[in-house]
Amino acid sequence: MGTDIWFFVEKRHFRDEYEQIDGTWRKIKKSKAELNDTATWVSADKWNVNPDYYLYPEDKTAKLKPSDPYEFYSGDRNYDLFSILSNTRNDHNLKFISLPRGLPVDISPELNEIASDNKNDFYDHSWLLLKDLISFKWDENYYCDQFMEYRNIMDTCSGFINETIPKLLKLGDAEDVRVIFWFG
Repeated sequence: MGTDIWFFVEKRHFRDEYEQIDGTWRKIKKSKAELNDTATWVSADKWNVNPDYYLYPEDKTAKLKPSDPYEFYSGDRNYDLFSILSNTRNDHNLKFISLPRGLPVDISPELNEIASDNKNDFYDHSWLLLKDLISFKWDENYYCDQFMEYRNIMDTCSGFINETIPKLLKLGDAEDVRVIFWFG
């Protein structure tokens, strides 16, 4: 039986505040720390109402489901990528960005509900900032025992590197975009 990834994206939004000076409304300038204190992470995924929530309330499914679960990541079962993201299924002892961190405390309500759905089947919940992804050294070679050959991460993870990361970069600053994922 294989391992699949559930992959979602959030973007940090900052609350603007205004003050009235001489009859004119002006935006109050805030430091990065002040902005971060009032920031909210919002799901960047598109959502539809889940009819099963209403039809089968005993199953306690989420109210929403992703309208396009492959909007940011194709959903491929790529164990090299899983290894790099959170040391999950790391059979080749690859360098990884982080051990699983769990869900962030400030997760968006939509993702919190989805993550709680079927929670017994899910594991290695984690999150990474876009800056973590772009600062990772993807150009690494390793020996694949199964096929008795050397492989390069740039090749085995090319879909993620060439498709997913550019989509994420379009969302905003690398510190204000994060991916949330888990396996099952």
